Amino acid sequence: MTDLPLLTNSRLRTFRACPREHHLSYVEGWKPVREGEALRIGSLVHLGLEAWWRNQDGNALPDALDAVRGKAFDAYEQAKVEEMLVGYSRRWSLDRELYDVLAVEQEFRAPLLNPETWAASKTWQLAGKVDVIVRRRSDGRVLVVDHKSCSEEMQGDDATLWAKLAMDSQPSQYVLGAEALGYTVDELLWDVLKKPAQRPKKATPIEDRKFTKDGALYKTQREFDEAPDEYRARVAETLSEAPDRFFQRRSFPRSNSQIQEHMADAWMQSATMRESARLGRAPRNPESCHNMRVCPYWNLCSTGGKPEDYPADFVRVENVNSELGGTK
Repeated sequence: MTDLPLLTNSRLRTFRACPREHHLSYVEGWKPVREGEALRIGSLVHLGLEAWWRNQDGNALPDALDAVRGKAFDAYEQAKVEEMLVGYSRRWSLDRELYDVLAVEQEFRAPLLNPETWAASKTWQLAGKVDVIVRRRSDGRVLVVDHKSCSEEMQGDDATLWAKLAMDSQPSQYVLGAEALGYTVDELLWDVLKKPAQRPKKATPIEDRKFTKDGALYKTQREFDEAPDEYRARVAETLSEAPDRFFQRRSFPRSNSQIQEHMADAWMQSATMRESARLGRAPRNPESCHNMRVCPYWNLCSTGGKPEDYPADFVRVENVNSELGGTK
C-alpha cells in the first residue's frame, strides 16, 4: 500500500470542482507560483494554529506568532493573520485545560476500500494530515479537531455553514486517518475562525478628490493610504468586540453511515480519476472558474494556453501533495 498514489481530501475536492484543474495540478504537476489571498491567509492561520496546539507550557500565543512572522504577502495581510491568532488565543486559552493533546499535524495513510466488497484498492490509498487529535479530560472521549478559516457567518441556528460542514467529506477522511494511526475516534470538533472583512483603506485617487471651501478633503476621502498599524488596530477592535462572531467550536458525532458514504464517494470518484488519467483528458467545468475565487488556471483554459508558456505563473513540482511528505 505504501507505494500507491495518495488520494488526499484536497485532491478529491479539486477533482469534484473541476477535472481539468485536477489534471493540471495533480496529474501533470503544474502549480501556480502565487496563491490567492484566501489560500494564503488560511495557510498561515493554519501554520500558527499548529504551533499553538503544539505548545504545552500554557503560553501558546508567542509560538503561534513566531510561526507566521514575516511570512505574509504584505504588512496588512501579516496584521490580519496575527490578529486572528491573537483573538483565537484569547478566546480559547482557558479551554486548553479541557483536553490532553495526543497528536498535532499527524500524517496518515489508510486503505481505500471498495464499499461493496471491502477489498482494498490496488490503485489508490487515502492520505492526509489530521490537524489535532485530543482526549477530553472530563470523559476520556477522543476528538479529531479540524481547523477551518471561512468568510461566512456562523452565528445563529440559521447559519448554513454548520450544515455544509456536516456534509463535508474531510472529517470522515480524518476519522479514517486517525483510526489508521491507532486512535478510536468518538467525535469531531470543528474549530472555525471567521476572517474579518476589513480591507486596508487606500488614498483617494487624485482625480476623484473633492475639497471643502477651506481646502480640506471631504471626511470620506483620504490623502494617504492607511498605515499597517492603523489597519491592525481596526482588525483587533473588530475581533475583540464580538469574539463569538469570529471564533466558534462545535462538536459532531461521525456515524458509520457517514464514513461509508465518504468511502463510496471516494471509491467512485477515484475510478473516474483513473479513467481520466488513462485517456489523458479532463473536461473543464466553467461553473468553477469564478466560484468564490478566480481559478489559477483560468487563463489557460479560456485561451487554450499551456502552463509551460507561462513560466512566471506556473512551476512544475514533483510532490503534488505539498501538505504531505510524499511525492505522489
